[in-house]
Amino acid sequence: MYVKLLVWLTVLLDSCCFGVVASVDQRCYTFAYNDSSCPESWHYWGNSCYKITETRFSWEDAKDECRNPGGVLATPSSDQENEFITQLLADGMVWIDCNDKDVEGTWECREGNAEVAYRNWYDGEPNNGAGGGDEDCAVVSIWNNKRQWHDLSCIHRLERAVCKMAGRQVLHV
Repeated sequence: MYVKLLVWLTVLLDSCCFGVVASVDQRCYTFAYNDSSCPESWHYWGNSCYKITETRFSWEDAKDECRNPGGVLATPSSDQENEFITQLLADGMVWIDCNDKDVEGTWECREGNAEVAYRNWYDGEPNNGAGGGDEDCAVVSIWNNKRQWHDLSCIHRLERAVCKMAGRQVLHV
């Protein structure tokens, strides 16, 4: 048994497929990862773990809540990630790390320290409370059967947070 494993590992290390895929009989297979690397009650997608909080927070408190387990307040970076987050949400809305607090109308959307270029605003958003408000923070929402972003007041305490952390990859060949 150990000899077969050693021979197979030697073939794998010598193959052009090592690191990305495994090779058996000159065929290559991609590695698969499962969600066993996510903490309990977190959901695995795209090599990351996600959780929608049960408690509702202001935007700043939501950021702090996500940092506690070693994560960040998430910001979707694609239509697919936005869809995944709204599937976890089921209804309502969740804070994301996107705001125009520094310069009105200039939205900074981040994941940790990295800027996220993707935007998915609902028609007419961001609208800063239709001109009379102070809506400087963003949420992903399900509204009118659309799964898009809205701006809200950052001190609004009626929203949950979507937290994200890197998943530890568990290799299965």
